[in-house]
Amino acid sequence: CTATCPTYVTLGNELDSPRGRIYLIKDMLENGRPADKEIVTHIDRCLSCLACMTTCPSGVNYMHLVDHARAHIQETYRRPLLDRLTRAMLAFVLPYPRRFRAALKLAKLGKPFIGPFEKIPALKPLGAMLRLAPASIPAASPMALPGIHAVQLAKRGRVAILTGCAQSVLDPAINDTTISLLTRLGVEVVVPPGEGCCGALVHHMGREEAALASARQNV
Repeated sequence: CTATCPTYVTLGNELDSPRGRIYLIKDMLENGRPADKEIVTHIDRCLSCLACMTTCPSGVNYMHLVDHARAHIQETYRRPLLDRLTRAMLAFVLPYPRRFRAALKLAKLGKPFIGPFEKIPALKPLGAMLRLAPASIPAASPMALPGIHAVQLAKRGRVAILTGCAQSVLDPAINDTTISLLTRLGVEVVVPPGEGCCGALVHHMGREEAALASARQNV
């Protein structure tokens, strides 16, 4: 698994590999210990790409282990104030397309200050986020609005599509192309009213209740 783990390949630290993280998680959960700074550092570095699961000969379900660890961290570890504010802001903005779109537009105003922000330790996360913000934002897709997209040929089936949150802002063409392809193949596509973020974004932060609330809303 170490050969496919991007953080281990980049950093070369065993604790930043799936094997090392499993050791930390096992020690923390089996002994009922609260999370500490070292554990949080190595778990936070995990990208949840799950490349390790595709190569693990033992079939270890790393995904669920790291999910449990993140939830435990959220419950037992008090992060520094700046971390708490940053994570709260991300949870407030990213799962909601309108808020995310507005934040990306505001980010353009902050781009000239990236350099100064990156020189101040407390503002480094903000500088990094501004650097990642795209120079332009695609227009919102009318195809993602609630409604029914009729088939172009004989009807073969009917599906509902989850248009999502961040992806629908950053690359709405994914939803458009999916809908166009399905209708061309004879599958009617329904965009349900009230659907939204699947909950994955806050789930990866260890915010289990918020993640479950998003999932329940879609179901």
